[in-house]
Amino acid sequence: MTINNDFKMEEPIIRCWSVYVPDEAGEEVTKTLKSKWLNTGKKEAEFRAKVRARFKAPYAAACMSGTAALKIALKALDVGPGDEVVSTPFTFIATNTSILEIGATPVFADIQYDTLNIDPKSVEEKITDKTKAIMCVHYAGNPVDMDELREVADRHGLPIIEDSAHAMACEYKGQPIGSFGDVATFSFQCVKIVTCGDGGVITTTDEALYKKIRKQSWYGIDREVKKTSILDPLPVPPDGLGFKSNMNDITATLASVAMDHLDRVLEHRKQIGERYRRELQGLTKVTLLNYQDHWTPNYQIFPIHVEDREEFAHYMWDRNIQVNVNNRRNDIYEMFGGLCDLPNLKRADEDVILIPLHSDLTDDDVTRIIENIKEYDNQ
Repeated sequence: MTINNDFKMEEPIIRCWSVYVPDEAGEEVTKTLKSKWLNTGKKEAEFRAKVRARFKAPYAAACMSGTAALKIALKALDVGPGDEVVSTPFTFIATNTSILEIGATPVFADIQYDTLNIDPKSVEEKITDKTKAIMCVHYAGNPVDMDELREVADRHGLPIIEDSAHAMACEYKGQPIGSFGDVATFSFQCVKIVTCGDGGVITTTDEALYKKIRKQSWYGIDREVKKTSILDPLPVPPDGLGFKSNMNDITATLASVAMDHLDRVLEHRKQIGERYRRELQGLTKVTLLNYQDHWTPNYQIFPIHVEDREEFAHYMWDRNIQVNVNNRRNDIYEMFGGLCDLPNLKRADEDVILIPLHSDLTDDDVTRIIENIKEYDNQ
């Protein structure tokens, strides 16, 4: 009898991703279920209060996903059909499908090869009289140079939407992302630093914009000031067409519990990220991102530039260490109109790959990852 050993592993596999769920999450959700109030209520308000306090954000609205948060932010800024949004093409497609979904057109600027963030110089070159906003992504939790991008935006009178799906609790020059600027959107999707399964948050420093965001989240009506009468559930009509994307209290319970664990999870990721930066610097085939001293990454993911990426991927997978390509250049997808001539984007699309970084990694796991990367580099 022949035994198939194809799937026998001498060492356990190290996953590239993991999900962090606090031990008390189930108990707290059960309490919410037994309360019989499942729709948007006190748990959603509790979650938003924790976001405002931790991110030092004057205003915060919650919704059902990071993608929904982007669409709500765009609509609140009156972006719509015929408008253009200058955006990064190096991101998950949700950043840019959100622009398409409201009828606007994403116009792709090049990125900085060393940070993978949008290049403010390229942004300025892409601005036209149709441009209504600028969209940036704090890629991998390594913040965009917001001062430089703000200078460009101010010269042209444009708002900046910060897609902060990777940037939960990151800081730029001592300020948390979401505490300054026009509007920032966050994701609490399952592989984010802390999660509620799927959820989103929009922060802003502008009270008038916040009121529009609140309305856009629920049919054009602000649930906090909604009036009813005995015979009419909507005596004050909706303020235009809004989305149905309010966060319910079941989701908000998970999100609120998650926020209580955020700083502990961040510290664990920081230890791993800083160890990678110490021990993987100066290699021949591997180049790390440029992390500036005056801003604080959260190590949502850990991308590296690597020579012979496919060979590297096979090398690591053969040793039971998952590495993954997180996203491709968005302009390869037909819906975005075809390939653009963006040199840094092209380079990054060909050599960026993620190595594992998540809450379940042990010191031994990290040692094994580093040793195997160094062995590959020395081949």
